[in-house]
Amino acid sequence: MAEAKTSPKRVAGALTPPPSKKAAQFDMKEAVQQAIAFTKDFYPQAKDIRLEEVEPISGGWAVVISFATGEPSTLASAFGQGASRIYKTITIDSGNGQAQSLKVWKA
Repeated sequence: MAEAKTSPKRVAGALTPPPSKKAAQFDMKEAVQQAIAFTKDFYPQAKDIRLEEVEPISGGWAVVISFATGEPSTLASAFGQGASRIYKTITIDSGNGQAQSLKVWKA
């Protein structure tokens, strides 16, 4: 009786699931960069964009950005003040880095 030859089975990796890819989490610095990029895209007339505040929130970041949109008025210039600033809170999703909301910032 002839013995049937069987090739050895490769067990290594056969039942092992592929390594899980953890979803990228946007940290504070990346969230700020995303908020500034969003501001530039959404408000093309924005000048002198400044970071005002960053706060972690559930599922992301609340980033407060301020910017000027034009030249200061003559009266403001006479008193040494610059152009008025607009303040916005932009929420950034920490999973995908996308802007989720845009609100008027209130002090």
